[in-house]
Parts: sequence; C-alpha cells; structure tokens
Amino acid sequence: MKNKNTIENYWHDIDSRLEKLIEDGAVKLPSLKQFDLEQIANDISNEMGPLTFKELSSSHKRFLDNIEIDKYLTPKLLDLAQKFFNYKGKLSNQYHIARKVEPGNSKEMYRAHFDSHLFTIVLPIKIPTSIEKGTAGELIYFPNIRSLPNNEIFNFIEKVYYKKFSSKKSLEKLAKYHQKKTDNFLDYQPLLFLGKTSLHTNHPVLGGCSSYRLTLLAHFFDDTSAYSIGGLLRLARNR
Repeated sequence: MKNKNTIENYWHDIDSRLEKLIEDGAVKLPSLKQFDLEQIANDISNEMGPLTFKELSSSHKRFLDNIEIDKYLTPKLLDLAQKFFNYKGKLSNQYHIARKVEPGNSKEMYRAHFDSHLFTIVLPIKIPTSIEKGTAGELIYFPNIRSLPNNEIFNFIEKVYYKKFSSKKSLEKLAKYHQKKTDNFLDYQPLLFLGKTSLHTNHPVLGGCSSYRLTLLAHFFDDTSAYSIGGLLRLARNR
C-alpha cells in the first residue's frame, strides 16, 4: 500500500467532491489504480471463495484501513448526514460488503433497488472487459429519482413500486422520464451516491467477460430501525 503522503493526496479535494454529491446526488472519487488492486482482488476473492457476497473479510477491512477511509471520509459523511438529513445515529452505523460476480451469473442483474443507508460507495477492485460489445456488470443508476422517505411505511410502498423496473426493458422505459447514468468503472474511480434516493442496479456479467467482477460496497448510516426492510435483508443475507 502507498505511503501516508499518497493517501493524504488521494483525499485532498474531498470537500469539493462532497459539495457535488449533495448538489447532484452522486460524485466520482479519484482512481484507485495507484494501489495494488490485483493483489487486493486476489486476497479478497480467496477469502470469499464461491460466495457472491461476503461482509467485511479481513482483506477487505485491511484495504479500507490502508486507504484511511475512516479518517478522511467517514467523519465528513457524518457531518453531511446530520446537517442535511437530520441523522442522529452513530458513526459506527456502517455496512461493508464485497460483491463478486462470475461471468455468466444470471441472477446478479437488473435487481433495481434503493439502499437503506444514506450514502453508498462502490469501490471497483477488479473490473472485467467484455467481448463483442456485451455487458460486464456495469452499474445503472438514477440519481435522486425520489425524495428521501420520511417514514418506513412510505419507504416500503415506494420500494415495492420501483421493483417493477427490475428488467432491462423497464429500465429503458424509466430512462425516458428520469436521468439515467451508466458506469463501467474501467477508470477505477469509486462512485459515491445518495443510497436512499438513487435507484440502482447492474447489467449482467456475460459469459464472455475476461474475469469475475469484484466491487466493495460501503454503506453509511441507516437511519431506520434494526427491523427495517434493509436491516432484515442484511440479517438474512449474512445467515
């Protein structure tokens, strides 16, 4: 991993980027290419084995510690959560999970959803290339497609409503009325977005892709109870 000066430089303009996050609902962070991503991917993948999802393995945690995300970013996100979203919870209210999709996985595609946390970061660690213009798991997202829900009942109703857009065809229809963005992450720039207001999903990682696709998903500040929709889904996933 890089030295302290390099890490500090990586986060040097984070304040201006966070201003854009609040304004636009999403912002890119500097590229992770300067880090040894191949070794990081191998370490995390080995700990995951055949799993598609794994919550905060030791290699995953070591990477987050090495880039000092809890020093340079997390406290600033807490300030934003308190200032703009009336968040009253703890700094430790976080959920970190690795997502590894093998080529040809037909289940991990077009699962359009909102997150239960205020902020989500997608950290690209290993991004495959596709052949013959096929898809390689690109992220599809609609920044700020809804307002922040003010109660869990309304949140549930909206989540059910937007489930009808969990297909390629329905997403194309939705894009006629709302701003749609797609990110292939080949630049290895993480994406930070407002998780509760931005609908997001992924294209499939087709069989002709060059490798598996590995991203680290960092979620910050679930302002609902432990028995909310998101909390129960996380509990079921980790059983």
